[in-house]
Order: sequence, then structure tokens, then C-alpha cells
Amino acid sequence: MPASDRQWWRQTDQFEWFSNYLRERGMQQRWRWATFTFTVVLGALPLVMLASPLGPDTDLTRGVAIVSGAAGAGASLLLWLSGWPSRTQSLVYNALCSGGIAMGCLALSNPYSGLMGCTLFAVIGGFLAYFHSVGQVAANFAVAALCATTTAARLVTETGDVALTAAAAINVIALNTGVPFGIHSLVHSLHTDLRAADRDPLTGLLNRRAFYSAVNQLLADTHAVDAAFNVTVIDLDKFKSLNDTRGHAVGDAALVYVAEILHRHAGASAVSGRLGGEEFVVADVDLPVLQRRTADLIREGIAAGPFGITASLGICSARIAWENSAAGGMSPDFLDKLIESADAAMYVSKRAGGDRVEHRRLDGADLADA
Repeated sequence: MPASDRQWWRQTDQFEWFSNYLRERGMQQRWRWATFTFTVVLGALPLVMLASPLGPDTDLTRGVAIVSGAAGAGASLLLWLSGWPSRTQSLVYNALCSGGIAMGCLALSNPYSGLMGCTLFAVIGGFLAYFHSVGQVAANFAVAALCATTTAARLVTETGDVALTAAAAINVIALNTGVPFGIHSLVHSLHTDLRAADRDPLTGLLNRRAFYSAVNQLLADTHAVDAAFNVTVIDLDKFKSLNDTRGHAVGDAALVYVAEILHRHAGASAVSGRLGGEEFVVADVDLPVLQRRTADLIREGIAAGPFGITASLGICSARIAWENSAAGGMSPDFLDKLIESADAAMYVSKRAGGDRVEHRRLDGADLADA
């Protein structure tokens, strides 16, 4: 397998970032209601087919059809009316729907109807393509292929019509490959483009809006509720003087150098951004005492650079409690408070002469000796 194909296959799922994307644009509720309605409608199909001569014709297959419809309705009611699901809940929903479709198709007495019913797997595959990994899309396709193979074998056995069976099977395969894998490629490209658009063009750091989204991604990846969380604001001392005496090109080089210092010392899990001008921000899940050490390394690295500038740093540390967490991430208001408190601490450092770190908790307590 070529390296590019291996990289595509190993892509992580897209649940957290796409959920955040929808939330930030006020679209989660619409997606919830649309998914709920569509799932209920699909879940009703096996029950409707109970009244058809082509539908289930034995007590066993009728029971299977009822369970199939109940699986879809139950998944929709439990997961989509109560709020936005977690990654695990989303996977459970898809598994129930995929199993329900398989049972509904296999329960039909007419194998052609069952084979054509396998096109519904493309709907679940499309949902998985939006939110989850290509491996999970492939797993759904495997269930669809097994179901289609079973119903196709029945159709050939009962009718002998190989051409009809082949045409129907091609239709099922085309939909279950084209729709999910096309959506997955599109969403992956969208993610790549959004990441590029969310970067400051000079330093490559996240801009303010992207910083908020990345913090929520950090919390989701580390499951950091009830953990220590720190925000550090960095502002360069006398940066205007550098621009005025050595030119804006040198000033831009200094900003790029600061970004390199942040990458070097902030840690692999940290989220770093440029808030504007000569002001930067770093967020991380860490013990406050370790974050203070990181801030000192950043301060020393900036001061040791070739530009003759220093930095004033302010840290705000807080414990993330459940009441400060919104669906899909940290409450924006709570993050704003952390940044404002870190910014205030930074100005204390600047008024004291700069080239220093001021550390406090969200409640205003000084953590200089932490």
C-alpha cells in the first residue's frame, strides 16, 4: 500500500472537531433534529413492510422487523433528543442503525426488496464519514456487503435472474462506496483548509477563533474535566521601539522567533495562539507549578534571542469543573474569564518592569510561590 494511502487509512476520527465546527456556527440543534427525524422515518420502514406481501412472512421475521424498527427509534430517542452525543454514543448509534438495517433487509420475504434495502447502509456510511474514521466507514460497508451478498444469493436461487441480481448489487455497491467515501474525502479536505485558514500567516500560530476551538479539542482529547488548566498571556516589552529603530522586517522576525520559542517550550499538548500584535497566548492542562516553570523557560528564551527584547507573562490557573463545561467543550465565557485574568496578571508584570512572570488563580490569589 502506498504511503499516501496508509496515511489516509490511519486518519483519526473527525468527531470532536466537526462537532465543534457545528456548535460554533449554531448548527448542532438543526443536525440533532434532522438526524432524529430521519432515523425515526428509517426505523418505521420495517414496520410499514409488515403490511406488504413482500414483507416479513413468518413470526420470526416479523419479530426481527419489529426489533429492527425499535432499534432505530430507540437510538434516535435516547441519543438525539437528550443533547449532542459523545463520540462513544455516536458509535453506538451507528452500530444500532447498521444492525437495524441489516435485520430489516434480511427479514423481507422478497429478496430483491431486501437487496435494494441495502442501499440504506449508505446513509449510515455518510454519517460515519462526517464524524468518524475511514476504518469505521469500512466496517459499515462490510456489514452492507454481507447483507447484500446474502440477499443476492437468495435472489439468484429463487429467480435465476443473474442480470437483475448483478444490476441491483452494482447499485448497492456504488452507493455504499461513492457516498460515504466521497463525504469522508470532502470533510477531510475541509478540515485541512480550515486549519490553514485558522493560522496567523506570519507566525503560523492559531488565531483567536481557532484558539478557542483548539482548547476544546485539547479538553476532549485529554478528558480534562476536574483537572488543572492554565492560560498564559505573553506580551513583548518595548516591541514598538524595536519596530521604530530596526524596522518592521526585524519586528516580524522577532514575532516569528517568539512563535518558535513557544513551540520549543510550551509542550506537545499545549495550544498556542497569537491574539494580535505582539500578544500571544498558551493554554495547557498541567499542574500550576509545572506551568510556572514552562513560563519561565519561555521568558528566558525570548530574552536570550538576538532582538534585545523581553516579555511580560501572566498565568491564570483554574480547575475545570463540570459546571464550566459546555456540550462539546469548555464554556466560551469561562475561557474568556481565564484569558482576562491572565491578561491582568501580564499587565502587573509589565508595570513591574517586564521580563517577569505573574501567576494567579482565577479567584485572584497570587501563586508566585506555587
